[in-house]
Parts: sequence; structure tokens; C-alpha cells
Amino acid sequence: MEKTLIEIHDEARKEHVPIMLDDGMAFLLNYIRKHEGVRDILEVGTAVGFSAINMAKIRWDNTIDTLEINPKMYEKAIQNIKNEKLDDRIHVHLIDGAAFETNKIYDLIFIDAAKSQYRRYLEHFMKNSRIGTVFIFDNLNFHGIVDNEELSSNRSTIQMVHKIKKFREHLLNDDRFITSYYEVGDGIAVSVRKK
Repeated sequence: MEKTLIEIHDEARKEHVPIMLDDGMAFLLNYIRKHEGVRDILEVGTAVGFSAINMAKIRWDNTIDTLEINPKMYEKAIQNIKNEKLDDRIHVHLIDGAAFETNKIYDLIFIDAAKSQYRRYLEHFMKNSRIGTVFIFDNLNFHGIVDNEELSSNRSTIQMVHKIKKFREHLLNDDRFITSYYEVGDGIAVSVRKK
């Protein structure tokens, strides 16, 4: 039986698959809808393909390269994308984001993977961007812990939120980009390359 998007969403939530929060997803899709020039998309962090499917459905000619490191998630994503008949436009790669190489230039690069690697991904994919390319980063609040560390007593979580905070500051001060930060979903930054 083929799953609908709602079923993919609900199953992912039930199984604690890290898909975007609903209002964050709505923000991302709305951004793509409003920006007609977004056609070629790179996604780092496929999970089960939910966001890639949603992004592909916005325009008939959107193409997406999406990267996933977890073989089980990769298999589920392949199946979900195939069921939606989008496997001609969504290409899933089983690889760590920082190891993916292509000469393609993207209109939008959406990063929703290992939070501690965001800076590495940003630098790695600069060569796949041009002036006007948009980088969108999710989870920059990390459940509110980035701005209020008292919400967690887990040492590794605290170390990770320090990295996220440092990355947020870096983005806001990186003069290659115009960055806007949104308190939506789990904290989203939109960085438009200007040089």
C-alpha cells in the first residue's frame, strides 16, 4: 500500500524520525513558493523524504538532490519518493553531506542534518552556490535549549547547543551573506549569498 504524505508525516512523528516541525515546514514551502527562481534544490538530511516530496510538489520543474547518511532512512525515502512518482526529480544519495561532490549550482541549499556540522556543510557547499543562492538552516533553537541551557542537563546536548549558538553568531556576522533569523519551527536562518 502506498502511503500518503499525511501517513508519511504521522509515521515519522510516531517513530521519532527527525522531520521538520509543521510550522517550520510551512515556512520553508512558503519561501520556495514566493521565490519563483528556486528550481534546483540541495537538501542535506533526507530522513524519510517528507520535506523533499513537499518541496518537489511546489513546481513541476523543481529538482532536488537530497543526502542521507542512514541506510534505513535512505531506503524509506527512496520508497516514499517512488510512491509519489517523483523519483525522476528527487535524487536521493546515501552519503554524508560533507563527502558529496557535484559541479551543480543550486538555487537553494537546505541544511537539516547533524547540527554540529552546519559550518562544515556551509563551507563545503559554497562552491555549489552563486550570488543569490539561499542557504536555509533548521533547528537553530534546538527545542529552546540554545537560548536557555537550563532546559537540559545532558552534557553532550549542552556542547551541541554551544556549537549551534556559535554557528548562529557566525552566520549573522558572515559578510558573504544577508542572514535573517526566524523564531519559527525550531529556529530557522535564511542566508542569501551576496558575494
